[in-house]
Amino acid sequence: MPLAFSLIKDLLFPPCCAACGKLLPPLTDTVLCAECAALWARERLSQCDDCFLPMEDCRCVPDTMAKKGVAMYVKLAPYGAENGRSVTARMLLGVKKQPDKRLFAFLAKELAPGVRSALAAADRTCLKNGLPVPKTVICPLPRNRRAVRLYGFDQAALLARALGKELKIPVAPLLLRIRDTAPQKTLSAHARAANLSGAFKRSRAAAPPRVILVDDVVTTGAGMAEAAKVLKDSEVFAVSVAFTKKAREK
Repeated sequence: MPLAFSLIKDLLFPPCCAACGKLLPPLTDTVLCAECAALWARERLSQCDDCFLPMEDCRCVPDTMAKKGVAMYVKLAPYGAENGRSVTARMLLGVKKQPDKRLFAFLAKELAPGVRSALAAADRTCLKNGLPVPKTVICPLPRNRRAVRLYGFDQAALLARALGKELKIPVAPLLLRIRDTAPQKTLSAHARAANLSGAFKRSRAAAPPRVILVDDVVTTGAGMAEAAKVLKDSEVFAVSVAFTKKAREK
């Protein structure tokens, strides 16, 4: 986009912070104001309860997902769903309601280093074992069709597309949502898994040896687990902006 056009666009439609709504300078290269950017950086340093690494460096896979074959999980920050005041939570609330290309591009750029690192580690393991490096495709976790009709877009698909552009990895709709499910927010882990059972099926596209599943938020991992079950013939990596560790019902 030409610089002059971008400047005119930003003057007519001033960019705002994706978390607090504060006006940003024209031609800014971020979606966060300085204060929210500092908070976002701290949120990404939140430690994983299992490996004690910062969340953005953690590759731990929740048991729900691991049992269905998810090999690695890349995330950036805890969601903070309990209070909804975290920068992460406020950004992702926007992601669910508005198709802001700048925000999706920003989140994809933030996710890209962790995904590259995870892929490099997996590739080294393949080469060490004398195996070829597999073809990789990015696939979004399909959103409830009711939500797509209500908001007019699928946030996971837009995030996957932005991540594919950033990483130069093809994006393919390998999964289809074949039925809508009840809202997951108030359900226990066990009820979430039952709610999502049979919600996806494979599309006609052939699944490659390695699939990167993308969603905006993972809570119990029931959605990723159900998708991994459908993609059982592929090595599955999971990627999301945020992860919420809620109390789980056994």
